[in-house]
Amino acid sequence: MTTGTFVEELESLRQNLVTMGNDVLAMVKSAVEALLTGNEEAAETVIKRDADINAQENKAVDRAIRLIATNQPVAGDLRFLAASLRLATELERIGDLGSNLARRTLGLAKLERDGSVLGQVPPELGRMAHEAALMLEKALLAFSSRDPVLAEEVLKLDDIIDDFNRKIRKMVLLLVYDNGHLAAWGLEMINTAVHLERLGDHATNLAEEVIYVSRGQNIRHNY
Repeated sequence: MTTGTFVEELESLRQNLVTMGNDVLAMVKSAVEALLTGNEEAAETVIKRDADINAQENKAVDRAIRLIATNQPVAGDLRFLAASLRLATELERIGDLGSNLARRTLGLAKLERDGSVLGQVPPELGRMAHEAALMLEKALLAFSSRDPVLAEEVLKLDDIIDDFNRKIRKMVLLLVYDNGHLAAWGLEMINTAVHLERLGDHATNLAEEVIYVSRGQNIRHNY
């Protein structure tokens, strides 16, 4: 049986994860904006925020483990705590991807100063970045609102992100094939697309955890 104090602790942990999710989302959106505008100062700010996300992960994991160890939870409470451990890790990895996107901005800026890069990010990559950020936002909303139906909608978006990744890789390779001087730029573009594709994967994982907590249905690795 759950006591009042335990219920309050569970809700506090959930709010910690919601806050961490909001911070990670803000980090990703800032990284995307920095990438599309070439804003190095904004990119540096994103990179510095990564340490705070790491600290939030440690706090959430420690709290979830303590609640499991001291309260012997069952059923839905145990599912939530087990999912919390995975959610904290997923959010930390998304923070890493935000930091990686920011580093791509710095890499592109250096190439541009050296005169060995195209002057802009391809429109397709910009669209992919916005779609990936939107996918993450929906996954986090599904968690905060405990909405498995919205989580199912997130799962359907992953194929769109994967398709963007394939198209951008093909386009970049063709450009580099025609102009070898763009090789360094092409590598930055391909790496950026990979980061965004992984962002979609992590958003998918978040959505799967929402379904697991809400319905007790583990759909990981099922498709």
